[in-house]
Amino acid sequence: GERRSPRPLRAQKTGDINYLELLTKGQLPVRILTVLALLALARVGYYIPLYGFDSDAVGEYFGRQASQGSLGFIDQLFGGGLGKVSLFSLGIGPYITSSIVFQIITTVTPSLKALAQGEEGEAGRDKYKDYIKYTSIFFGLVQGFGQSQLLAPYVFDNGPLWAVQTSVQLAFGAGLTVAIADKITEQKLGNGASLLVFSSIVANLPRTVGSTIQKASEDASGTTSAAIFGLTLLVTVFALVYILQAERRIPIVFAKRLQEESMGPVTDDVGQSFLPIKLNASGVLPLIFAGSLLSLPALAANYTRQEWLQPIAQSLLPGSSAYIPLSMVLIGVFSYVSTFQVLDPKDMATNLRKQAAAIPGVRPGRETQKYLKEVLERASIFGAIILAVLFVLPNLIEAATKLSTPNSFGGTSLLILVGVAADTWRQLQAELLMQQYATDVDRFYKGSRDK
Repeated sequence: GERRSPRPLRAQKTGDINYLELLTKGQLPVRILTVLALLALARVGYYIPLYGFDSDAVGEYFGRQASQGSLGFIDQLFGGGLGKVSLFSLGIGPYITSSIVFQIITTVTPSLKALAQGEEGEAGRDKYKDYIKYTSIFFGLVQGFGQSQLLAPYVFDNGPLWAVQTSVQLAFGAGLTVAIADKITEQKLGNGASLLVFSSIVANLPRTVGSTIQKASEDASGTTSAAIFGLTLLVTVFALVYILQAERRIPIVFAKRLQEESMGPVTDDVGQSFLPIKLNASGVLPLIFAGSLLSLPALAANYTRQEWLQPIAQSLLPGSSAYIPLSMVLIGVFSYVSTFQVLDPKDMATNLRKQAAAIPGVRPGRETQKYLKEVLERASIFGAIILAVLFVLPNLIEAATKLSTPNSFGGTSLLILVGVAADTWRQLQAELLMQQYATDVDRFYKGSRDK
């Protein structure tokens, strides 16, 4: 995910801000339209077909695989393009695979860890991101070749040259998808990869909801099951929004205020400053990574058609006894690791010292760094547990009510939808506040000149 270094904030009122006015001024409307245009461009790429396939037979095959749960969720992550045999069939999948691999390698490789945590500055972080992008092209070629082998029976003119051409075309499409995700992230209105996954799930949502309602109406107890399932999803949505917004506020004081306190007690709390620490700093990326990792054996089994992979893949898919426990463990691990790649205690302590700020009762420097690390560890563990519980709740209710959803739409997809929407709205609010601040400053200086 994009690295964010929290800055000290002051309590401020936002109720009097005219959001509608701000949304129509400055560069923000252009950036919003740019994001929407890029998301639309990514969706168009899923409808650019590759030449030489029996599209009806391919669609039937992937539809059957998705209904069995073997490719449903990963197809949504790939943008729903696996069955379309299009230029963007692989979608953001190779990039997600590359990110997972680097997260695992980074934990045991000091040099990569130094780059990821910004010990070499922004240039080091950019280099780390470039490594992920370049590796995603390699995974695009590998997955493209696997896709070509899987689709070989449905090709009119199959041959070695065709397999190479198809692999390169699919890898090229995956590279374009990563470039689109980068451009979306540059607009500072959300994470590009997460928004692409979000748009994919939304694109398949009407068909998923319609199919679920139809299945519930065919069952005698379907109405009750659907009501329980819907209520559970609603509770999960509200709980997720709460946990994504929850934060630990660490009070901080600046050098001037420290001098005032040394002269006597300060009772006025106006302008109180604090350092916000999100309980879930990594957002929904751990959910995407965990779901992708558990789906990869099913993808490999379909690509290679190896019999020994089939039982392994089935044991990791939704509905299996190991799916929920393994998902909870992976969500916890990825959440913990992602937190320290997004927030670095050393970086935070350095920023506080540069701003002549300190945490009351904690010495600046290494002691502050140690304190912040302990806070981040507790917050990340608590946030990971809550995120795992929220993931489990819809899956348990789905198993209890026997009301399964098509394309493996369940707890993971729901949490991704809500989480990405909440994160995007939070970043939009931050941009609106910055724009309001700039407007107020301009009015102040204009008023001063008029006087």
